[in-house]
Amino acid sequence: MNTWLVRTVVAGGLLAQSHVAFGQATVVDLKDFRPREVKSAVFALAASEDVRVEAVGAESDSNRGTFSWVTTMWSGKSDARREPWMGNAWILDLNSRKVVWELSAATTERGRRSTRAFNGTVRLPAGTYEAYYAAFPNMYFSDEKGDSNTAQRFLNWLADEGFDDFRLTVKGGGRVVAGAEADRARNTFQNGAIVALRGDGGEKFLQSGFILSRPTQIDVYAEGEAREDGEFDAGWIINADTREKIWKLTWRDSAAAGGAEKNRMAHFSKTLPAGRYAAFYATDDSHDASGWNAAPPHDPRAWGLFIRVLAAEAGGAAADVKPFAYEHVPVSATIVALTKVGDRESRSRGFTLNRPMDVRVYAIGEGRPDRMVDYAWITSVATRQKVWEMRYADTEPAGGDAKNRLFDRTVRLEKGDYVVHYVSDDSHSYDDWNAAAPSDGPHWGVTLLTATGPVDRGAVSDYTEKADPSILAQLVRLRDDERPRKTFKLDRESQVRIYAIGEGSGRNLSDYGWIEDTKGKTVWEMTYRSTQPAGGAAKNRRFDGIVTLPAGEYTVRFETDNSHAFGSWNANPPDDPDMWGITVYRVK
Repeated sequence: MNTWLVRTVVAGGLLAQSHVAFGQATVVDLKDFRPREVKSAVFALAASEDVRVEAVGAESDSNRGTFSWVTTMWSGKSDARREPWMGNAWILDLNSRKVVWELSAATTERGRRSTRAFNGTVRLPAGTYEAYYAAFPNMYFSDEKGDSNTAQRFLNWLADEGFDDFRLTVKGGGRVVAGAEADRARNTFQNGAIVALRGDGGEKFLQSGFILSRPTQIDVYAEGEAREDGEFDAGWIINADTREKIWKLTWRDSAAAGGAEKNRMAHFSKTLPAGRYAAFYATDDSHDASGWNAAPPHDPRAWGLFIRVLAAEAGGAAADVKPFAYEHVPVSATIVALTKVGDRESRSRGFTLNRPMDVRVYAIGEGRPDRMVDYAWITSVATRQKVWEMRYADTEPAGGDAKNRLFDRTVRLEKGDYVVHYVSDDSHSYDDWNAAAPSDGPHWGVTLLTATGPVDRGAVSDYTEKADPSILAQLVRLRDDERPRKTFKLDRESQVRIYAIGEGSGRNLSDYGWIEDTKGKTVWEMTYRSTQPAGGAAKNRRFDGIVTLPAGEYTVRFETDNSHAFGSWNANPPDDPDMWGITVYRVK
């Protein structure tokens, strides 16, 4: 073949390629991004074809040398872990929900400044697709003082590094899909869903119930935010009758969802036996489809939990599925609710059981393996003893930060009067979290419910404090810097029960009581050696014993110092905080 013929063949080939390229219509054109912006467009292909994709983006500054010094300067730290690209594009098959092409995974060439470019063809089968572009520099300027000059310098820096060149263009014989048709295409995974819980728009705690009349195979599709140490946007499924957890979106039981490392997803099928079930999805106040604070997942609109029925196990018959209104903490079953507890609170409320019964305790608090700092307990009015306590070992993660703990179990209580207590420390409580909030933040505190069904008012009633005729003198609920006194008389030598709670450490007591006779002589005194731990902080001390006193008149006294007393604890309160002080009973 001579030189002229070679040149003619090459030129003809180039002309043919040019004709194909110029003959293709633009179905997607995404450009002009702001930092932390996601854009997308839907298109459909009637038949399989090669579409031309042109894209410009950039690796994360942490993944290459060009930007690394800026990240260190901005954040003060260096991270060798590979971050998602700061300018990334991809195409999502809206039927399979799988990525069919991605810029960061493609073979690219060096573009202007620090960008990477792709210009080539991608073979796509007939179907409907959504093309995405996410512009997320992993350092982001936010100027609360409104310094426009500083903000402009940051934007200029982005432009100098190629941010303004970011774009995605798709050309081919496809059809642009817009409006309501595009919305329907985007949400195909919801078609026929028995549960659709969308996790966008701030803090949410979503729940939905469904009943399966026979063993049924379900399809679960979920996306959320999780790390190895906890979940922040997550879904889960429980047995609605036993509250046994069937499944939960955790780091371990999920896969990378694309974008930021914390984006996780799960897509699987599972056969459930006949029964009642409840599905949940809970979000924190950041990083969701209403506003991503890091690179979004590949399927942003699937952020949430979606459950579809695939088939019934019994002979392949269609499943009989019915929704029902599920309430995880039903108001109709609530006996006592001490919730939305803030910092430095100490709450309590009594209740009466007119027969023995199982009580469900739903408590959310703060703790670590060594101790709980926001927690609940129940005491018996008759014995002043603790009958249940929220211990770390009995709790499970409550979502959000690892220190958020949940107790959700049934406790057997006998007939009698009880007081439920809840106490919080000086940080991390409802509506003032210093770390990621729990999934069910509004129930921070404790709720007591009947184990099954609504409250039977014949079996449960409000506690009414009754006057105790055996009390000779009482000084309780004492606060800081108090020195009260009260007198009583004995017409004959008698045994009296003294019940006193105070504060002390080592060999000394700083909140304590004593009894004097008419001459001012101390006939009984609360000492450190005569007391026992009163629960809560180690310095809480209790005396509960019987002493014999001759006939005569006596004065009961109690003294508190300037800290750690009823209503103003500086450490965990005692088990029986309402009795901080002293009570003298006549022994029958």
